[in-house]
Amino acid sequence: MKPKRKRRDGIQRQAQIMEIALRLFAAKGYHSTSIDDIISEAGIVKGTFYLHFASKHNLLESIIDTHLKTLIESIKLLDISMAKPISEVKEFYIQITRGLMQNEEIRLFVKIFLRDAFGLDHKLLEKITTFFHQIVIIISNYISKAQADGRVVKHIDPLITSYSIIGSVKEVLFHWAVLDEKLDIDKSITTLLDVYFAGMLEREAE
Repeated sequence: MKPKRKRRDGIQRQAQIMEIALRLFAAKGYHSTSIDDIISEAGIVKGTFYLHFASKHNLLESIIDTHLKTLIESIKLLDISMAKPISEVKEFYIQITRGLMQNEEIRLFVKIFLRDAFGLDHKLLEKITTFFHQIVIIISNYISKAQADGRVVKHIDPLITSYSIIGSVKEVLFHWAVLDEKLDIDKSITTLLDVYFAGMLEREAE
């Protein structure tokens, strides 16, 4: 087998193991899922598993790293200070968020992320803490810039507003992913946007 094809097959196998583990972790819980469960579902032997991951913990860490990167890159696009009419900004927010919430892997990851986070070790909890710190900074910086541009009212505190946005979004995601409530995705997104934009935007920016 050619080296490039071998590497490509290895990447595909690794992704397959991660996808299967994600489903099992979401269904059974991380601690209740064994490596034997994963390799049985994947149809592989333990040697193949250990070729890609040093342990179940390392596998979970890879899943967390992959999906947090996806979420961070998506959140970076949600810049309220972008030089577009606010109606276009809101529509862009809706499209990005809808794409995330219609992704089944993202839903399963959010379920693990919000349900099992406090049962994880210090290293993984630190990754999660760092992730939330990053998005707080990203959102608060966007709000500050929008205030300087005259798009967002100046009397609100960007950091507290950022905490408030993240808190309400986490609550909606908990009901959607962990409690598996049949929320209307578009209505959920537009409601959150309407509530926050109504309180944040200068009248002439609407």
